[in-house]
Amino acid sequence: PPRPMNPNALLLVLLLSVAAPASGIAALARPALGGHKVAASRRRLEQQPVSLAVAFDGGVLAAITPAALGRDAASASVCAGAAWMWVAFWSKLAADGRIQPNLSRKIIHTGSAPLFMLCWPLFSPAPSAPILAGAVPLLQIIRLYRAGRAQPAQPTPVAAAEADDTADLVKAISRSGSRSEALGGPFLYTLVLLVATVLGWRSPAAAVAICQMAVGDGVADIVGRRYGSVKWPFSPSKSVAGSAAFVASAFSASLGLVSLFHAFGFTALTAAAAAPAVLLISLLSAAVELLPAELADDNVSVPAAAWALSAWLLSAG
Repeated sequence: PPRPMNPNALLLVLLLSVAAPASGIAALARPALGGHKVAASRRRLEQQPVSLAVAFDGGVLAAITPAALGRDAASASVCAGAAWMWVAFWSKLAADGRIQPNLSRKIIHTGSAPLFMLCWPLFSPAPSAPILAGAVPLLQIIRLYRAGRAQPAQPTPVAAAEADDTADLVKAISRSGSRSEALGGPFLYTLVLLVATVLGWRSPAAAVAICQMAVGDGVADIVGRRYGSVKWPFSPSKSVAGSAAFVASAFSASLGLVSLFHAFGFTALTAAAAAPAVLLISLLSAAVELLPAELADDNVSVPAAAWALSAWLLSAG
C-alpha cells in the first residue's frame, strides 16, 4: 500500500497554501509592466511592502536600484553574522556546561526568529529585500543539514575546528545530543522562518505566526519545566503554567512586532486594533501546542494554525 504522507509535510503544504495567496503570489500571472511604468512601480514600493511575487513584475524589477541591492546585501550579511553569533554564544555556554542544553535549546528557539524579524526594517523597500533576507535562514538550514549529516572529521586543524563547532551546535539544539535531531525540530523551525520571510515579508500574519512558534512555544517549555507541577489531564507532558506562559509571551511578542511594522509603515494595522484577534490566536495556538508530538511537530502545526487564523482575523494588515 502507498505510504501515508508525513503530517509535518501536510502542515507545510497548508502553511504554503495560506502564505502564498497572502503574499500576492497570484500576481505572477499578471503581464509585466512596461518600462514607462517604472516610476509608478517605485512609488508603489514606497507605499507598501513587497512580496516575492512582485519581484517578477517587470516594472518593479526594473525599479530595483544598485543602492537597494547594496543595502539589502549589507543587511543580509549583518543579519547572517548576528544569527551565527547568537547561536554560537548559547552553543558555547551549553558545551562548556555553564547552562543546561535544554535551556540553551529553548533560548535559541525563543529568540532566533523574532530577533531576525526585528532586523527587517534594515532592508530596503525593493523586491530584492525578501529574497536576500531569505538567504539568512537558508544559510542556517544548510548549516543544520550539514550538522545532521556530518561525518567523522579528517585529521586536519580546519576539519577539527569545524567538527568542534558542529558538536557544540548539536549539543545546544538537541535533546539527546544526537546529530539527527538537527534535521528534526530545528530544521523545520528554520524552514518555516524561510517561508515567512519570502512569502510573508513584513506582514502581520507572518509576524504573529512566527511569534506563536518561537516565543510562545519556547517560553512555555522554560516556564513549564520550572513551574509546571499541574499538568493537563489530556496532555500529561504539558502544564497549565506552560500554556499560560505561551499565551502571555506570544501575545506580547506578536503585538510588539505588529507595533514595529506599523511604525515603519509596513502595515496599517495597529497593536490596539490587533490585540483582540492576537489574543484569540495565541489562545488557539496554545491549544494546538498541546497536541501530541506524534501527530505533528509543533514547529509546523503551531505556525500553520496561527498563520491561517491571522490571514482570517487580521485582514486589515
